[in-house]
Formats: sequence, C-alpha cells, structure tokens
Amino acid sequence: MNEDPRTATRVDVVVAGNGPIGAACARHVSERRPELRVAVLDSERLRSGSDDLGRIARPLDAEGRDEWTALNARSIDGFEEAERLSGIQFFTRKGSLAIGSEAFVERGAARLRARGVTHERRTNADGGVAEAWGFLARDGIPSEYEAVWDEVGGYVNPHAMRAAQNALMRRASEGRATVTRTTCERVESNAATGECEVRTSTGETYACDVCVLACGFYTEPLARECGLLTDDASADFGDVKIARRTVLLAEVLESEALGALATMPTIKYEAKSVYVLPPIYYPGPEPAPGWYIKIGGGPLDYFDKSDPSWARTERELADWMSSDGDEVVADQLQEILFHLFPSTNFQSLTSKACAYSTSDDGSLKIQTLGPGANIIAVGACQGKGAGPADAIGADVAERALRALDARRAP
Repeated sequence: MNEDPRTATRVDVVVAGNGPIGAACARHVSERRPELRVAVLDSERLRSGSDDLGRIARPLDAEGRDEWTALNARSIDGFEEAERLSGIQFFTRKGSLAIGSEAFVERGAARLRARGVTHERRTNADGGVAEAWGFLARDGIPSEYEAVWDEVGGYVNPHAMRAAQNALMRRASEGRATVTRTTCERVESNAATGECEVRTSTGETYACDVCVLACGFYTEPLARECGLLTDDASADFGDVKIARRTVLLAEVLESEALGALATMPTIKYEAKSVYVLPPIYYPGPEPAPGWYIKIGGGPLDYFDKSDPSWARTERELADWMSSDGDEVVADQLQEILFHLFPSTNFQSLTSKACAYSTSDDGSLKIQTLGPGANIIAVGACQGKGAGPADAIGADVAERALRALDARRAP
C-alpha cells in the first residue's frame, strides 16, 4: 500500500473498466447511492471485443441457459427508459432468429413461452425457413432444421451504450462520479485498514473502500498478477480462461442493406455455432465506410495460462488484438456466410481479432477477492455480455455496495 495518503485521490468506489458492464455498474452505484464518489477508469485497452458497432441482445439464451436468459430479459426491459433519460440511442430492435436442430430451437422457444414473449416457429421441411426469411438460401439450411423468431431482440452499439450509462451516472451523482481515461495497472487490498489502493498507467493512485474489476478479458490476468487468486475463495475465478476469436465483416451494398436485407434479424445458427448480425453502417476508417454484416463463432482457442506473467499475457493479447485474427477461421466463416446468403452481393471481406473470457460451466463469474473482501471481479462473460450488461452491472453494483456497507459497519 502507498505509504503517503496525500498522493492518493480518495473516493468511495473505483470501477476499473468502462465497457458496457463497468459503465452499467458505475451508473447503478450512483443511482442507488448518489452521495458516493465514484471513479471510473476508462482503459485504453478496452475496445469492446473487436471494436465493432453491433452486439447481439436477445430475450433468450441460444444455449438454453436460464441464468443468461434472465439477464438478457432484465436488460432489454430497461433499454427504452435508459435511452429516453440519457438522450442516447444504443439499441436497434431487429428481432432475433435461432436456427438449428429441433432440440436446439426448443431450448430457446421454451424460454420464450415461459416469459410470454410472442414468437414464431417454422420447420425447414420444403424450405419453410428460407420461405419465411427470403434472404436465406433455400438449399443452404438442412431440411431437418427448425427456426424460432421473436421481435424483441436486436443489437446494441456497445460504445453508445456505455456513453448512455456514463450520462446516467453523471446525472445521478451530480458530479461526484467521474470518468478518467487511464488503465488500472495494480490493485491491492489492506486487510488491516480495509482500504484498496489502485494504481494507474498514467501515474494516478486512488484510495477507495471498494474496487470493481470490470476489465473484460483483462480481469483474470490482472487479478492473477496482483496476487488476488491465491486462496480457496478465489479458486473458482481462477478457472476463467481467455479465448481467441475471429470475426468477419462482410460489406454489402447500401441498396441491399436498406432493401432485401432491411428486415434481417440477428441470427444464431447451430451449425458451426456461429452468429450473424444484420447490416450495420460503419463510418470508417477501419473498416472503410460502408454497410457490413458481421459473422463470428466457431471453435474456441485459449491463451496459455501456464506462465503467470502479466507482461506476457498483456503482450500476447495486444499482439492478437492488433492482428487480423485466424485466417483458417476467417475462411470457415466466409464459407458459411456464402452458403447462407448465396444471392447477396458481398463487396469486401475484413477479418478482425476478438477475445473474451469463458468458464468451464458457461456461467458468469462475479467474485469477491482480496484480504479485505472489497475487490469485486467480473469475468467469464462468454462473449455475450454486452446485451445483458445493464443487468450484470446492477448485480455487480449491489455486491459492491454490500461490501462498502460491511467495510463501514461499526
């Protein structure tokens, strides 16, 4: 811990990470306790996965997990109010479509029925799926497959979403909550005082009662480097792994984006475990200005955790995220895309690297770490954390406030 308290900025809560989850957490802390001083560290490392402009938001979990379905539904229910209060539009309602085996489709359909969400189901006998959604290939989908569609889902712009959350945080806190462009380099907890110290890449030091680590796929290696995963209580979080992913952005003509593909929903396709987003306009410079369909998925490839060095992990992540991803995976995604959309005139293809954290059991990890039990780490979002980020952030905020109250209890 820093010996000289005069060198540290004193706040109540530090949120390391200003992605969709970190921004939502800070907003909910400020709305529930507006008197608190909250410092959000907006890391230059966080680029919302592959720095794309569309992340799926749907009322069901395509893998049929109730935990994620509930988080999705809670978040979507709050989108309209958040947009109205912040004045920032971040959600585009396009509907969501899941295509696959009868068992795969039924997992999602059952959850839509349970929640009373209006939906439509089709079998693909005699090309019924392609008939309902004309932009899909009639012969490209197995005849035994089925599909379920709902009008509730769509996609969020993760950058606009965090801007809206930041605006709501500032509104609630009346200036007591701030966002600073810097990266959390080190966090320590003093068991004797119960205080956390957070050091940043730009030389600032913060002293706080509670620190939230919402650094995306950097959370686990940062916690590991800071010695926070060494006891039995943190063993579960130590199982979090980082997966390399590749996405493909396929450019389409504006006439197609606003014409034949205008009603295209988000798609989860069981074959090869891929997802597809409808055309979104990217303003450039990377990729070049234009309308792009995004496709991603495929097999998982994990970063090596045998070397505990943060420097190595950081270097490997930086190298990966600045690359074009895996060429073999990009070719597979291209093949699937052309198979599903044979009549679409793709103008260009751009592959990009992506990464996210996973857990063996597919569950989200929100864990209290450190000897002072006042460091809250969020990880294992499984690549689907942006859509339900508001609900996740609310749950993390509740955990953080409980830790704060325990710290200040007489």
